[in-house]
Amino acid sequence: MADSPWRRLRGLGRHLSGERGSLVLLALVVPLGVGLQLVAPEMLRRFVDGALSGSPDGLLLTVAAWYCAAALGQTALSTGGDHLAARLAWRTTNRLRAELVDHCLRRPAPFYQRHPPGELVDRVDGDVTRLAGVMSSLLLEVAAQALLVVGILVALFRLDQVLALVFAPFTVCTLLLLRRLVGRAVPFVTARQASVADLLGFLEERLACAEDLTANGAAPATMRALEDRLGTVYERARRAARVSVRWPATVQGLSAASVVLALVVSVWLHARGQLTTGTAFAALSYAMLLRRPLLALTARFQELESAVVSAGRVAELLREHDGHPPGPAAGGSRPAAGPPLPGGPLDVRFDAVRFHYEPGEPVLTDVSFRLRPGERLGVVGRTGSGKSTVVRLLFGLHRPAGGSVVLGGREIRTLDVRALRAKVALITQEVHVFHASLRDNLTFFDRSVDDRRLLDALAQAGLTGWLEDLPDGLDTVLGAGARGMSAGEEQLVALARAFLRDPALVLMDEPTARLDPHTEELLVPAMERLLHGRTAVVVQHRPHALRHVDRILVLDRGRVVEHGERTALAADPASLFHGLLRTGRAA
Repeated sequence: MADSPWRRLRGLGRHLSGERGSLVLLALVVPLGVGLQLVAPEMLRRFVDGALSGSPDGLLLTVAAWYCAAALGQTALSTGGDHLAARLAWRTTNRLRAELVDHCLRRPAPFYQRHPPGELVDRVDGDVTRLAGVMSSLLLEVAAQALLVVGILVALFRLDQVLALVFAPFTVCTLLLLRRLVGRAVPFVTARQASVADLLGFLEERLACAEDLTANGAAPATMRALEDRLGTVYERARRAARVSVRWPATVQGLSAASVVLALVVSVWLHARGQLTTGTAFAALSYAMLLRRPLLALTARFQELESAVVSAGRVAELLREHDGHPPGPAAGGSRPAAGPPLPGGPLDVRFDAVRFHYEPGEPVLTDVSFRLRPGERLGVVGRTGSGKSTVVRLLFGLHRPAGGSVVLGGREIRTLDVRALRAKVALITQEVHVFHASLRDNLTFFDRSVDDRRLLDALAQAGLTGWLEDLPDGLDTVLGAGARGMSAGEEQLVALARAFLRDPALVLMDEPTARLDPHTEELLVPAMERLLHGRTAVVVQHRPHALRHVDRILVLDRGRVVEHGERTALAADPASLFHGLLRTGRAA
C-alpha cells in the first residue's frame, strides 16, 4: 500500500494518554498467557512418556496437576486480559467520540449541508466502534501472537530439530503471504462504508418527513430509492468480502496442511525410533496450537482493514474547519484579548459586508447599515435576497468574506464565541424541542439555573397559564414521544429561552412564518416585551408584521436597495417598502 495501515492509525495514539497503567498491565498479562500456552504441550509430552515408561503415579499426578494449573492460569489471564482490553477500548474510544461531537457542534451551516445527520452518526459511532479494538489491544495482540509463533518454533527446536526445520520455512512463508494480502481490501471497504453512510443519511432524512411522503404519495418512490441504496451496499459489501475471504481461506488451508505435515513427520520419526510417543503428541499439539495465532492474526488484520478506513474517515472529519476558527473548548486558539462587550443594548454596524457560500455566487454584496443601541431593524426582501445571512453573520455562525461586522464597538470575528452568545439571542422559525423536561428545554441542560428565573421567563413569554396545565410543571417531558406542542407554544418557549438569557441584541429570523395570523397576534405582546429596551434585527416575509421596528432594510439579490426610517418609508408611495405593505408580502 502507498500508505501503511500503521501510519494511518498512528494519530490515534494520543487518545491512549492517561492509560499507561492499563497498557503496562496488558503488556505483562499477554506474555504470561503465551508462556502458559507453550507449557501445556510440554506437560503432555512428559505425562505420555512417563505413563508409557512406567513412572510412579505420584509423578504422573504432579505433571497432570501442573497441566491443569497451566490451563486454568491461561484461562484466567485470557479472561482478565479481554476484560482489561475492552474497558480500555471504551475509555479511549469515548474520548474520540467526545472530540468528534465537540468538533461537529462547532461547525457552521455548510458543514451540515455536506454531512447529513445519518452520515455523522455513522462516523461518530460506527467508525469509532470499528476503531475500538485497534485503540486498545490490536498492537499488543499482534505482538502476542507473533511471540507465540516464535515460542512454538523454539519449542519444536527443543523437541526435535527435524520438526523445527520442517515448520520454520512453512510458518515464515505463511506470514509473508499474509503480509502481501494486507491492504488489498481497503479500497473495497472504503466504498462499502461510504455507501452505508449514504444509506443512513437517506433513512434519517426520509423518516424525519414520513408524514409528508405518505400524504403526497411519495412512499413508493422512497422504497425504490431505498432498494437502490441497499443494492449498492450489498454489491460493495460483497466485493469487500470477496477480497477479505482470501485471508481466512488461505490460512485455514495452510494450517490444515501444517497439521497433516506434523502428523506425517511425527509418525515417520517415531517409526525410525527418533521420536518418543510423548514427543509425537507434543509436536502434534504444537502444530494445532500454531493454527491459533495464524488464524488470530488473520482476524485481527481483517479488523485492521476496516479500522484503517475508519481512521481515515475520522481524520477527514476532524480536518474540516470551513475557515471558521474553533471555539476555545474545541481546542482552538482564543481570539485576541480585548475589552469585553459593554452592558446594555449594543450598537450594530455592517461596513461593506460581502459573503458567499460558494465561490463566485455572492449572497451579500457591499451591505452597509448602522443601528444605535436600542434601535430595531426590520429586514425584508425576496426569498434568497440574503436576509437570513445578515442574522447568521451577527450571531457568528458565518464569517464575512469581506468588510466587517461590528457589535458593541468590537468586530465579531475578534470576539470569543461564548462572550458573543451570552449577549445575543437568535430566534428562528424552526424551534427544536428536545425529548427532555421543560426545565432542560429552557436551560439547555444547565442545572445551575434557579427555578425562579425559569418561572419569570415563562411569565414574560405569556406561558404561565400553559405551565399550570402541565401535569408535572417544569419537570414535564416534552418532545418526540412525549407531550406534544403546537407551533405557537413552541415559538413561545423559544421566546422564554431568550428572556432567560436577557440578551443585549435580539435576532429574529422569520419567527412567525409557521403561524397563522391569529396565533401570530397572540405572540405579538411577548415579542414586544422581549424587544423592549434591546437592540433588535427582525427578518420577516410579511412586512405588516414589522409594525414595532424603527428602521427598515430592503434587500434584493444581496444588495441594499432601500434603507430608512420605517414611518417615513411606509408613508412614501414611491418607496419599495410602501409597495410591499400594499401587496402584503416581500416575495
